[in-house]
Amino acid sequence: MTTQFRSYSINTSSLVFSSFSIFMFAFMMIMVFTFQSSSFGYNTFAFAQNQNQSSYLSGMNFSKSHDVYSKNGFLNTTLVAEYKIGKVGNQITTAMVYNGSLPGPTYHVYPGDRVVINLVNRLNESTNLHFHGMHVSPANNSDNVFLEIAPGKTQQYVVDIPKNHEPGTNWYHPHLHRYTYGQVSAGLSGMFIVEGLEKLLPKPLQNITQHTFAMRDFPFDNLFVTTHNLSNTVASQDRLTVNGEVNPVVNMKSGETQLWRLANIGPENELTVEFPGHKFHVIAEDGSPVWKVWDNDTLFMQSGKRFDVLVTATGNGTFPLRSLNNSLTAPYDFNIATVKIQGNQKAVQPAANIIPAGLIPKRDLNLVNVAAHRVLNFSSNDRDWIYTINNKTFDPNRIDEKVKLGTVEEWKLVNLDKHSSGNIHPFHIHVNDFQVVSVNGKPYDAHGYQDTVNIPTESTVIIRIPFDDFVGKSVYHCHLLFHEDYGMMHSFEVVK
Repeated sequence: MTTQFRSYSINTSSLVFSSFSIFMFAFMMIMVFTFQSSSFGYNTFAFAQNQNQSSYLSGMNFSKSHDVYSKNGFLNTTLVAEYKIGKVGNQITTAMVYNGSLPGPTYHVYPGDRVVINLVNRLNESTNLHFHGMHVSPANNSDNVFLEIAPGKTQQYVVDIPKNHEPGTNWYHPHLHRYTYGQVSAGLSGMFIVEGLEKLLPKPLQNITQHTFAMRDFPFDNLFVTTHNLSNTVASQDRLTVNGEVNPVVNMKSGETQLWRLANIGPENELTVEFPGHKFHVIAEDGSPVWKVWDNDTLFMQSGKRFDVLVTATGNGTFPLRSLNNSLTAPYDFNIATVKIQGNQKAVQPAANIIPAGLIPKRDLNLVNVAAHRVLNFSSNDRDWIYTINNKTFDPNRIDEKVKLGTVEEWKLVNLDKHSSGNIHPFHIHVNDFQVVSVNGKPYDAHGYQDTVNIPTESTVIIRIPFDDFVGKSVYHCHLLFHEDYGMMHSFEVVK
């Protein structure tokens, strides 16, 4: 599976190697440069000079991601960003990981909780933390992407989750400008689940089996992990992982309904997810419960996208949960997971009789007054790696929009890139979810709010955003993280 949207040159001499030779060459180069070289230049890192090797490479084999739950309204934990060598599938690779696992720990919290995370930076470059999808303060040491944690330092994050925060599936990852793509690509991401979604379902569905599918493409480009030099990148070296595994097995009983949390927590890959012979009943999108449950045979999931779905098993046998061919990101269909279905379907109540019509009351932003209208034009220069919004690249010292607290604004998102470029732009805004109003001039039947929406090439999407509860400075950007790092991000500030 290849996930590159950009153009770059590959050293032609590398093409003479077999795939095994490429891997061995990369691994040997890591060992040489890791322990003998002093520097890799601007926006790069080497493993520490004059440091004990064991303090930076914590041995072989990634740990299994742990589930960490808040207790009595409080979660206090330590998150260590570090380097580790381990296996993905049968291939050895170097990664950046949280707490030794790929992906990082899965945090389970509840509305009203206080979350304290001590982020320890054992990398040789700065980093930080973003809580993607969370409606929390962007100020101080909460969801503040302008913080920078230097190598060897620790930053305490304190996140107060509102009592009325909606339940659903979110995630966390680094968000330091110019380092985001490299660090997420190298392995730094994890799940952040606000519990309580099942309590909005009919009683027969409140105690059903749940599965989380934390999907991410993981590169076997060790030189990129250790240098952030894109000229090292070799196409078709990525491999899709689910909870750190390649093609894991999920068990179901025939006629059983399960709750699946699908999350694309990779840096830029696109997935068109299908479970042949079955429908996805979507009960939440981007961590927000829907007011109208909808179903489909496939779900398009760009980087950052999440769906909570009900799935009812039919028949008996082995079925693939797979991603369909997308010419921009994969030359072939591939399995996400393998689902084994067994049992007697007649003994189980049909799911169609109990799947709800909706989970929350409708909150239609088409019916509210709009305080301001804005137009954002997204455009790409793949040759020079320059990606802009309204012809401007990101400047952390500039405020691009000032928004008044308690108002609703309408933003027109325009992708100026040609179809031939393949440059879709998944728009994501921090802190505040939005409602899609129209796509290419046609009214959109929104089922709920979301925090990420795809802007196809040569297309226009209009959204309405309620800026409630929090003042402060944050960002919106394209969630192809390479585009974000190379300019396609702006700042906004909510003021009283």
